[in-house]
Amino acid sequence: MVKPAVVPAPRSVIDRLVERRATEPHIGAWDQPLDNPNIEDAQIAHALDRFAGMPAIGRVEQLYRQKLRLKSWQYMTAVTDDLFIAFVVGTAGFASNGFVYAAELPSGRVHKRFAITPLMKGTKLAHSSTAAAHLFHARNLSVAIENRGRAFSAHIDARTEAKDKLRAQLEFDSEPADDHLAVCVPLPDGRWNYTHKFAAFSVTGHVTIGDRRIDFARDRSFGTMDFSKMFALRHAVWRWIALSGKTDSGKRVGINLVDPTPGAPISENALWLDGKRHALTNVQVAQDLTSARADGLELEMSDVAEVAQRLDLPLVRHRLRHVVGAFRAKFSTSSGARENITRAVGIAEDYDTWW
Repeated sequence: MVKPAVVPAPRSVIDRLVERRATEPHIGAWDQPLDNPNIEDAQIAHALDRFAGMPAIGRVEQLYRQKLRLKSWQYMTAVTDDLFIAFVVGTAGFASNGFVYAAELPSGRVHKRFAITPLMKGTKLAHSSTAAAHLFHARNLSVAIENRGRAFSAHIDARTEAKDKLRAQLEFDSEPADDHLAVCVPLPDGRWNYTHKFAAFSVTGHVTIGDRRIDFARDRSFGTMDFSKMFALRHAVWRWIALSGKTDSGKRVGINLVDPTPGAPISENALWLDGKRHALTNVQVAQDLTSARADGLELEMSDVAEVAQRLDLPLVRHRLRHVVGAFRAKFSTSSGARENITRAVGIAEDYDTWW
């Protein structure tokens, strides 16, 4: 486990245009989110790319690239003593995605509502994670996430598949000195990815399921977030783990792992300990999601609950499997500290999509 280099964050991913074309994005990792992660201005190879920057028809190329080739989402989780909740607002241009699910930790019972809508119907994705709001609205599901960069508010109003009421009002807070993680990296075939992640929020608020109210208290409730904008590959596959909680010694901890990791000098693999970020290298997540390892880290998971989403269209095939799990781990930091996690609840994701 290595200590990440601190690099001053630029305001934008792409600084300027040259002959009507955008320069390549900055490649780097920063301890704070960018105010203008304008990855959508990057050029990529696609059916209309030869028209990029040309008068008139260049606008058509830009609309096609930015509206139909760019994927963007914000996914968040929160956990307290006996409940885990996750929700998302996302779009791929031709379709938008919203969901919420809550897993009762003692029993594994899941309350959920998933929705996919055509184009951007009922959906608004803010330009960044530092301002404005992400909104998703469909029948029986409304999700709103207000962005402030280091803090977020979430408001959810849903009717579950079992016809129960599911509502949430949650506040995600981090300390001023906490290291967030913003990363911009190249993907194969000339694509790009920007992401802002943090896995050690304190969470307050409440969730209501039916007539039951579950309160989230700051000293025992934790959260994660993932804001991403990418020109994704035609076929995207990854396994991802995100969890938050406390170590056995009482320190606030969060872990973010992705496998395979894009081939770049930096990555989103990280561990947070009392808000300080430590980069993780040589990450491997098991195919069955039950274990993972990295330099200085060993992690195992026991299933608590599972949810899945599937979409089959002529040009699109989407497979999403989330396992809510109880994680145990041991790790050491670059400063020599050794910590154990007996139980921290999070998710392991198996993602496989053609689009």
